[in-house]
Amino acid sequence: MLVEKTIASGMRIWSARPDTDAKRPLVLLLHERYGPVKHSLNMVQKLAQDGFVVCVPDMFHRYSGNRGPIEAGEARIDPEDHEALADLDETIAYLRTLPYVDGEHIGIAGFCMSGRTPLLFAAARPDTAAIAVFHGGVYPRDYEALFPGQESVANFIPRLPCPVLGVFGERDHLVPLENVLRFKRELEQHGKSYQIRVVADVPHAWLDSAKPDTYRPKKAEEAWATMVGFFDEVFAGKWNAARAIWRFEFDLSIDHDFSGRKEVVG
Repeated sequence: MLVEKTIASGMRIWSARPDTDAKRPLVLLLHERYGPVKHSLNMVQKLAQDGFVVCVPDMFHRYSGNRGPIEAGEARIDPEDHEALADLDETIAYLRTLPYVDGEHIGIAGFCMSGRTPLLFAAARPDTAAIAVFHGGVYPRDYEALFPGQESVANFIPRLPCPVLGVFGERDHLVPLENVLRFKRELEQHGKSYQIRVVADVPHAWLDSAKPDTYRPKKAEEAWATMVGFFDEVFAGKWNAARAIWRFEFDLSIDHDFSGRKEVVG
């Protein structure tokens, strides 16, 4: 069951949990540029069925204007890094007070615009156990730090304390494959554990069931299973912190030319 709550700052959060009173690991699912819309809330309930306590916080809670253009993708909000850190700190602190939350095992997954946020948070908070990035996080704007108050993701990588899952689309015109390869290379240069998969023949937002033009159900389910398996393995201690583990799966079926790409903000 999905539970909505407003916590101390006035930020709304939505959470769900498995049908058990036993402590379960916590996973934060961060919403896309549209805010916490139905797709995000559906994902919270779906992941709870896989055995985690799951929560999505409203990272746009400081915005008091009309959400309609935001939800339609006609306008955007880009929280500064200090705001994102404060929101996740508050969310996690509250959830750790709940008797069914295993506060020692915390994962964060970001999608699209929020893909960089798990990297930001893990680099700043060493108790993060695992993070996941889906079709985002390594946009040109993320590396070039184009938005006010946002640091380049290149600066986060040396400080990451935990394994990283990255899942990207082969036909994603917003996330160049050269950036995915750069991300892989930098993780290796700094001895960080990762699992990266480039999914063949899918566009940007292929996971989003609310977008029939880009949604790819079979590939979305495969990516979801990859995420669940990754978090299960990390929380079970199967990723040894004393050594780097590198897993790379690159399905390549087309010739890429991103020279004509104009849209870089996703």
